[in-house]
Amino acid sequence: MAIQADAKSPSYVSVDSSLYASEKRELNAPCSVHSTSQTPRLDHQLQQPETKAALQALATALNNIADEKQCTKCAVEASSNFLTDHLRDIRAAKKNGQWSKEDKKALKAEIKGFKSLKTNFKALWKDN
Repeated sequence: MAIQADAKSPSYVSVDSSLYASEKRELNAPCSVHSTSQTPRLDHQLQQPETKAALQALATALNNIADEKQCTKCAVEASSNFLTDHLRDIRAAKKNGQWSKEDKKALKAEIKGFKSLKTNFKALWKDN
């Protein structure tokens, strides 16, 4: 009795980039560790349609690489161009006065809260 192997058995797990209703409810719920959000302005910015589109494009590009629908170079170039355009739009909005000075300062302070993560990542990459 011979066992036939699949044509290709993937060594990865493809992540569905769409959110289910239960996951959406969990995202709107307060953090189980901190109760209220430590980064309300950053959370608000990430919920903007343009930002969601950028994150969705990045997730799609990563899925295309994992599912071998696109070569890595093409997927990275496409997502890089999209994210660069999005960041250019954010910078333009900041310079054109669409963000108040208070919002800029608050976002900067919230992002500084992630400094410990940056330190951990740097240490991890130095070890390798």
